[in-house]
This record gives sequence, C-alpha cells and structure tokens, in this order.
Amino acid sequence: MAAKKDPKNVHDHVPAADSYVMPPEPPADRTILINFVLDKSGSMESIRSATISGFNEFKNDQARAAGTALMTLTLFDTAFNTVSTAVPVGDVLDLTLKSYAPDGCTALYDAVGHTMKLTDDYVAKHKPDQVLFVIMTDGQENSSREFSRDRIFRLIEERQANAGYEFIYLGANQDSYVSGQQMGIRPGRMIDYDATPDGARAVMSRASMNVRAHRKWAAAQAPEMFSVDFEAMADLEGDALEAQKAKYVREAEKK
Repeated sequence: MAAKKDPKNVHDHVPAADSYVMPPEPPADRTILINFVLDKSGSMESIRSATISGFNEFKNDQARAAGTALMTLTLFDTAFNTVSTAVPVGDVLDLTLKSYAPDGCTALYDAVGHTMKLTDDYVAKHKPDQVLFVIMTDGQENSSREFSRDRIFRLIEERQANAGYEFIYLGANQDSYVSGQQMGIRPGRMIDYDATPDGARAVMSRASMNVRAHRKWAAAQAPEMFSVDFEAMADLEGDALEAQKAKYVREAEKK
C-alpha cells in the first residue's frame, strides 16, 4: 500500500527557504486541531465495522500522544453532519453501528467546505500550533450542492499556502493521487487503500502514525508524509527523535 508521490513537486505551495529547516523540539503544550472528514455513504457498508474500529483506534491513539489534540469530526453521505467541533480528542465519542450507518451518496465537497469554515473560525480565535485534515472516502464526489471541485481546490490551495493547514487524503476505488491533486492537496499526502475490512483498518492505522509523526515534527507543515523517514518519527523521543528529524531533512533535500 505505497503512497504515490511526485518528488519534483514537493515544494509546491511551501516556502522554499523554510521547507527543509528542522523545527525546534516540540513544546509539551503544543496543540493540534485534527479535522476528520469521514465518508459514510452506502458503499462504505462493506467495511462498516472496520471503519468504526479503525476510527476509534485512530482517535484513541492521538489521545495517548503528548500534547493537546482537538478533533472536529464530520460524517457525510448525501448530506453531512458535524458530530464534534474542536473538542479534546479523548472526549470524542466512539463510533458505533448506530452512529455510523452507511447510506446515500457522496457529498464530499460540501463536507470538506463546511468543515473548513468551522476550522477557519476556530483558528482565528484560538490559533492552534498545527491544523490537519484527514479525508477518507471510498468513492468519487457525486452529490454536493454548495461547493464545487474548483471552489474546494481554491480553498485548500489557499489554506496550504497562507494558513499552514495540512491535508491527508485516504481513498479507495480511485486513484487517490489524482483525486487529491484535483482537490488542491499537495503531493506526498495521498494514499490508496483497499475497500476491505483489512484495508480500512490498515489505512486508519497508517494515517494515525503519520499524524503522530507530524505532531513530533512540530512545524505547521512538512515536506511530505507517508515516507519511511517521516513515519519513523512517530514513536521516537529525545535525541533519537532529533536525529531522525535531521535524517528526514537530509533526505528531503535530495528530492
């Protein structure tokens, strides 16, 4: 399940002078806002239980990590429903077979656009250290009414360039690299997964690893995610973490 990337475009929308500067050691009180936009359209029924368990482990994994993690959770099918807005990740209720019941179509753009509005409002008031979106879907957009692909592209592109937001795109039954780029997401942040129970659990686990690594990286943005050197930071501390950061920077400079 290798992520697709285009090393030639790693610098897109990232200030060139700062892209590969190793950030300082992360303070213990750093805050990240994780916005999870999760598909619950009808086609997710075949991986319903695995998506539930994978998401619950994702949020519990982030709750155990050092620092403060807040979460906004938006579920979407033909419409969207924001279940929680910038609450401590440990306080986000577990998904259950009752609260996560796949049905309907895929209003992906409306779910992302609505969550972006909530995020912008929160960031303007509270200024968290990191802002990250995790978008997980098993199909193409087909029912948004308010937001078009072009509008979402412009929003994501602008937030990456000027606000330091990060985005991760997890996609099944599609070329996630292409789908993510069409939404404006920078390379090195998209990954395909198999629309099977094992595939859903595995991609949630890998996404959580990358979010933990991002929190250890401590800067608003990183050169790329889903790489061996980036993911290695997830479980390191102290001198070992600083050495791995330095290695990550060296490898990024070669691309």
